[in-house]
Amino acid sequence: MYGYRIFHEDILENLISNARSEKTQQAYIFEGAQGVGSYEASQLFAHALVCGMRQSAPCRNCPPCLMALSGTHPDIKTIDYEPKKKNISVDQIRNLITDAYVKPFENQKKVYILNHGDDITPQAQNALLKILEEPPQYVVFIIHAENVNSLLPTIRSRCCYIKFSPVSDELIKKQLLLEHPQLSQSIDFIVRYAGGVYGNAEKLIEKEDFLSIREKSFEKLEDLLSSNLLTAYDITDFIDENKDDADLILSFWSDFIRDALLVQNDATELIQNLDFKDRIMGFSLKYSEEKFIKALEELLTAQKMRKKHVSLKTLVLRLAFSIKNKEKHQ
Repeated sequence: MYGYRIFHEDILENLISNARSEKTQQAYIFEGAQGVGSYEASQLFAHALVCGMRQSAPCRNCPPCLMALSGTHPDIKTIDYEPKKKNISVDQIRNLITDAYVKPFENQKKVYILNHGDDITPQAQNALLKILEEPPQYVVFIIHAENVNSLLPTIRSRCCYIKFSPVSDELIKKQLLLEHPQLSQSIDFIVRYAGGVYGNAEKLIEKEDFLSIREKSFEKLEDLLSSNLLTAYDITDFIDENKDDADLILSFWSDFIRDALLVQNDATELIQNLDFKDRIMGFSLKYSEEKFIKALEELLTAQKMRKKHVSLKTLVLRLAFSIKNKEKHQ
């Protein structure tokens, strides 16, 4: 859409229509998971706002559009974390306010995109509130937040709220195959891992050791499901060596076991990891359906525990021993 990868075209069509008719609000909150596409949406919307050809904005040809596309437009400002900090400080907001009272250089609008709105400090939010109450007529603010409730109610009440929901697996798969056709054999896992957020898929693809970790994860399935209790410590060591990828490994294991269950139930055509098909078929013969189902249940529990910040070592030992002990008591 206008040269951007946009998944929420209905939202953008409405925003661009408002920009063309000069009926935009002065402050917006774009709520959505990081990587869901709201940042690209704010860029496209900002470009439409500063375009010199109002009726066809964003035209992508006028000088303001060309500057916007190159990231050099003086009237589009992005506010993000300060170096080595994990929040947007009151000093950053005060600098923004000072700059906001300087009229646009190129056109009728000046746009401020605030990333990580969840991490604007309370003091900084209170400072921002002052300009949101009486903003200069030419200014448009776009605040990105994963959770709108992280923002003060007084800020929320002064902004137009737009929700960017996770997109369908079908859309993500279509875009992935367009941009990364070489991944067709593992595309279904990547799509499911993305969980409706294209940015998650991109992060996974950009991991240099993605294929290596996936291979090692499959090799460790034997240790995970074997009745030998001592292999629980091998599993713990493996996760500890790859702790930054612990969530990814748990997802790999769940997917491989799910595919093994499909093979056992004569649904081989539905397996997701096609490049592991022969190996999964062999693996499916080693354990009972009941064992695979129990392992999946324990993996789901482990993934829930991860979200509660349980110690990784404790979590993995519990996972491995639970799977092994279940077999022992059968």
